[in-house]
Amino acid sequence: MPTHYDKISTLVDRLRILDSGLFQMMFHDDIPLVEFVFRTILDEPDLVCVDAKVEYRVINSLKEHDGVFDLHAAMKENKIDILEMQRNGRLVILFPRMEFYAALTFIAALNKGASYEQIPDVTVIFFTETDVFGMNLPKYTLGRSILETGEVVDTHLKIVCVNGAYEKTDTALGKLIHDFRQCNPNQLFHDNLRDKMRQVKYGKERKSMMTFTDSVWEEVRAEMRVELRDEVKREVKNEIRDEMKSEIRDEVKSEVKNEIRDEISQAVKIQLAQKMLARNLPIAEIAEDTELSIEQVRALQQNL
Repeated sequence: MPTHYDKISTLVDRLRILDSGLFQMMFHDDIPLVEFVFRTILDEPDLVCVDAKVEYRVINSLKEHDGVFDLHAAMKENKIDILEMQRNGRLVILFPRMEFYAALTFIAALNKGASYEQIPDVTVIFFTETDVFGMNLPKYTLGRSILETGEVVDTHLKIVCVNGAYEKTDTALGKLIHDFRQCNPNQLFHDNLRDKMRQVKYGKERKSMMTFTDSVWEEVRAEMRVELRDEVKREVKNEIRDEMKSEIRDEVKSEVKNEIRDEISQAVKIQLAQKMLARNLPIAEIAEDTELSIEQVRALQQNL
């Protein structure tokens, strides 16, 4: 039977860059790798990253609904790029989250008293596991336009959806998408991603990766205990009902049998009394022989 260590080890082996645990470990304090990924996704080879943070929390002081970005990168020329790994590809959830994250980024970037002209250019990238638009493109760039004319308006906000299900590998982005889906570093196209994955999963950082995964394991386990409690309670109730149903069925069956016996016995007594009345036997004698009351026998006599 696998030990807890074996389970955690297997889980680490199966992690992909798409998975938040491995993603955080690979891009933490690695600006060149962060820069490479954003350059590839946005097709901006001259993009320069000056600071990057994983699990970057932006505090929303207005409504106390904070945002935590998987990867927040500050670029030269007053640009901020956000990368979110998104497992849930439902557009009804995706679009509001994109807008909310963009709004939080603008709020955090504009200091008190600063001019609106100082607002940075923000790109929010959602790397989705499925093709949310179903057009089989490697990425979808959402901009703003004048609806009446269709003219694209250049604003400070750009939202990009990377199709994590895209399978063609004839472009740099296609290769990157492929690499993000792999759990085996030997299957990666890009040397820098391959080397970092090996280092995190099987090299000097594996212990940290194991520790992190173990903490997540316990956190998920605790959450599942809470979630499963009501479900298990319903199952136990159903099991108890089934057991009680069997016991009560036997009790009711015995009661019904006795009732039926009494009913049959009563019917037989009445039939016997009717035959004795037909022979004009004394009522008292009939009552004694059939164990019916004299009143019951007289009532039968009246109905003959």
